[in-house]
Amino acid sequence: MSGGAHRAIAPHRAKRPTVALVTRHWGGGDDEESAATARLVAGALSRHAEVEVVHLSPTGDHPAGALADSVFRVHRIGIKAAMPARAGIARAALTRRGAPLGAAASALLDRLGGQAPGVGERLDAIEARAVVLVGHDQPWDHAGWAAAGHTRCIAIPLLGDSNALALDGFCRLLERCDVVLSAHPGEARAVQTVLGPERAGRVVPLDLAFTINRAAARHRLFGVRWFGRYVVLLRGFPTGAPRLERTITHEMLRAVLGRVSVAEVDVERWRITDGENTLLLPVNPSRVNLWRLMEHAVATIDVRPGGPLGREAIESMLLGTPVLVPEATAAMEHARAASGGLWFADLRELVAATKALLDYPLRNRLAEQGEAYALAHHGEMAPFVERLNGLVLG
Repeated sequence: MSGGAHRAIAPHRAKRPTVALVTRHWGGGDDEESAATARLVAGALSRHAEVEVVHLSPTGDHPAGALADSVFRVHRIGIKAAMPARAGIARAALTRRGAPLGAAASALLDRLGGQAPGVGERLDAIEARAVVLVGHDQPWDHAGWAAAGHTRCIAIPLLGDSNALALDGFCRLLERCDVVLSAHPGEARAVQTVLGPERAGRVVPLDLAFTINRAAARHRLFGVRWFGRYVVLLRGFPTGAPRLERTITHEMLRAVLGRVSVAEVDVERWRITDGENTLLLPVNPSRVNLWRLMEHAVATIDVRPGGPLGREAIESMLLGTPVLVPEATAAMEHARAASGGLWFADLRELVAATKALLDYPLRNRLAEQGEAYALAHHGEMAPFVERLNGLVLG
């Protein structure tokens, strides 16, 4: 063959492995933290694998076959015979003491939660190298899954305040998983206690990475500069998320702060006041605009119900702003692990901690410690992607 006739030979590309992600949190709904986690995890895994999502949908029957959603193939399986209102009442009544439930109580809650038929069969057809369970609510017959024990299984429980660890069925599911990725240190301790010392090593931090547009965050919202120093009071965010009706008010906090202003984020109503002047902030209730408020604040005071992730606390610390958060929440666990903020159990402690944050040596020390922790554990996307793929694909 003549020298001018050489043809480049394409290098062999190994077939990428397939990962199946099973979750209720793929569409809309009010659990924004869990849905964001599912999307971030799926996106990270898609760098090294083909990701197929099994969406356990509460809306009933769905056509057979997969739908394209960005780079993902989504298989929707409807949850049948669910009675969420009764399930919520029964769960609150049966798990209020935090003790493990008996077989009869667990079976009752499973029945009220409904069932998504055919999930195991769909997973077998996908032939995934690994299955990732995002969220503790997994209403399908994992005990009858044919590939269990042969397919690598990873759980991301996102427990929040669900009391799911009191359910026998969910605990058995965790015992069968090769890895459990915990959203925060408190969740890790709780899962390790349930699994026992012989399986405690399977629990590792999720350390979900969050990308913050720092260039955008540096720009103050219009008009805020004229109010001088301020704290962010986080009452409702994002739109549709749970919100407490009875907590410290904007006016009460202003009385505590003296000359420090209050920027209140309350769903779609954002305002800032210094006691004499009030400005309604004409902005979209977006995450970028929240970053802009937190970036320049003395502190972020979060009085919302605790979610499974504590995302806004992490983002505030990433921006170098210490946090004040409710006790016994994911946000508190991050603040404590970082030494990047304070927490409160009641209104009296909230007021005292707010006054403490106005002491600038303390405030600046918490800010520095919180930022260092947040950057190390949640600030770099590339290491998170590689670490997650290693944990999932083994």
